[in-house]
Amino acid sequence: MNAPIYGVLLASFSRHSHQSSFVPLFLEHPQIRIVAVADEADIDGHLDQTNRRWAEQLGVPYVTGIDRALELDGVDVVSIGHEIERRTDLICRAAAAGKHLWIDKFLGASIDECDTAVEAVERAGVRAIVPSYAYGELVNRAEFALRSGQLGDDLLGVHVDLLFAKGWPRPISEDQRTTPFLPAGRWKFDDIKRELLTVGAYGVGLIQRLCGATVQVYAQADAYFFPEHARHGAEDFATLTLVDDAGRICTLCAGRNGVATHPSGGVARAWLMGTQATATVEAKRPGIDSFLRPDIIESDYHPLSDDPMQWHSGSPSVSIPVSGDTAGLSRGLDDFVRALEDDVDPAYTVRHARDNMRTLLAGYRSIVERAPIDLAKS
Repeated sequence: MNAPIYGVLLASFSRHSHQSSFVPLFLEHPQIRIVAVADEADIDGHLDQTNRRWAEQLGVPYVTGIDRALELDGVDVVSIGHEIERRTDLICRAAAAGKHLWIDKFLGASIDECDTAVEAVERAGVRAIVPSYAYGELVNRAEFALRSGQLGDDLLGVHVDLLFAKGWPRPISEDQRTTPFLPAGRWKFDDIKRELLTVGAYGVGLIQRLCGATVQVYAQADAYFFPEHARHGAEDFATLTLVDDAGRICTLCAGRNGVATHPSGGVARAWLMGTQATATVEAKRPGIDSFLRPDIIESDYHPLSDDPMQWHSGSPSVSIPVSGDTAGLSRGLDDFVRALEDDVDPAYTVRHARDNMRTLLAGYRSIVERAPIDLAKS
């Protein structure tokens, strides 16, 4: 029997998304066919040009108007790659049109928007995956260590370090140091991303896979590596302490800390504390970091002028990666196709993504209030 082919509509190539990283996965998968690129008419000129350039490169039409694109023949799946502020609306419209969803990291900009997206997906009966959190090399290795039984009868706690060695830190002026911390709700900037949201979400996703539901959150984020972040009062680095419903203590460090801080593009490491043993899990080599910083900073490498914070480019690596797909997106796509074929949920659903965002938003509230947040009461 011939395997079914699923047509994918690429909804926007916003610079705040990973849509461009999804394209090679879609092109290589034997059951995926890219049908078109689409976006709304009111986007800025740069994004319009980017969308059109990708459509031309892929040899597919570019459609102005998401609703028009949803009516195209052969569209089974919508890949959401718009800014976080527009995702809930796109998710709801695509789900209402009966389209399955591949969603880049976040369902919306607030917990209310996330709830709306979950309700729309479940009401429509479509399949939806948020592939960023459950399929990566660090999660796979951590789950393997836990399943081995060598840690003991129970997991007592987890610590995760996920840091992006990207961008060039520079001196921060005193007035930038005293900028008040920006509360949750403002996510979109031309020059930065909020790193507790964008990097911390991976650590929260790993903890979700290993532990129970988060009931308490405490966070800190008032120090900076980059003046771009400091002048906005928007974190480039944060720590979270979480307590789950079984009383386990889970901690994570997440952020962007500079290109010359790690030989493999940033630390991706977890410690699993069990009743019998503790395991350290690495997603990158080397497990013991040994490198010469001048090899990086004295090289002829510099971030691209149009991507100074390296949102869409990698850092120079002086080591061999453990896997060619550290993020696990190809595993995620395989799981999504399986879910479509078998009409079942993938491993990481919109409901998981909603709970991830709830934890992160509690973290932002904790930073502002300088106190733990009890999710059972909020």
